[in-house]
Parts: sequence; structure tokens; C-alpha cells
Amino acid sequence: MTVRQPADDDELRKAMIAIVTGRSKSIAEVIEEITGEAPTEEQVEAVRNRLHMAQEDGVQLDIAEIIESLNTMADEWA
Repeated sequence: MTVRQPADDDELRKAMIAIVTGRSKSIAEVIEEITGEAPTEEQVEAVRNRLHMAQEDGVQLDIAEIIESLNTMADEWA
């Protein structure tokens, strides 16, 4: 699952409509959908931070890859 900034005003409008009408998902919901487990607050915050960095850099981001990377790092530190 990848994320990116809207390409134009039309995409931004559609995204905002999805959010307002309750058709969007929280970061925690997306993580749980990918992993099958409820995420910790630290996982949610780490993904949120990576999303903000990607937004600032204007790059597309693979959320599943981020989660895998975070889990690998946590396993290595344990």
C-alpha cells in the first residue's frame, strides 16, 4: 500500500470528501490491516512521522515497507 500527495486539486478534493464522509482510515487501522495486529502508539507515531517526511519531500511512500522496517529494527534491538 503506497501513499502520496494528491497530484492536483481534483484529487485533493476527492480525498477531502472521503475524509469528511468517513471513508478514510486512520494510520492505526491501516497498520492493523497490513499486520493483522493492533499497533502500538509508538508504531503509529513512527509511521506518522515517516508520512510527514515523505510529504515534505514530495515522494511516494510504501507503508508496508515502513512497517516491515520498523519491526525488523525493533527485533534487532530486542
